[in-house]
Amino acid sequence: MKYFLMIGVFIIPSVVFAGVAETLAQFDNYSGMFESISLWSTIIIALTTSIMVWTLGRKMHGGVLGKVLVYFSIGMTLIFLGFATEVSWLQNIPHIYLKLVHDSLYIIGYILMGIAATKLLNVIKGA
Repeated sequence: MKYFLMIGVFIIPSVVFAGVAETLAQFDNYSGMFESISLWSTIIIALTTSIMVWTLGRKMHGGVLGKVLVYFSIGMTLIFLGFATEVSWLQNIPHIYLKLVHDSLYIIGYILMGIAATKLLNVIKGA
């Protein structure tokens, strides 16, 4: 069964996207296309991961590990929002304000994740 799954993972996408090569030939600048794919995949993965950690922290209904996951999820969300300030549709806002928001979100996000790591260390040590 796992061989069918592995074959399906490689064969089905190659059959489905067989005609895409001709449409990709229309792009003159491949770097812009790859940059867009990279940006959107990063946004999707970061948002999905933040939502997963947030949901798991809420499902624990408090407790020490629940609080750790909540701190981690808030920190991850702030870092994601800081990353999201770099998208192209926000470029009409002056760069100094975007940089200020970006750096502030990153700093607060990393501080919250540091607090979560400290709380997790205290749980492990039994303090």
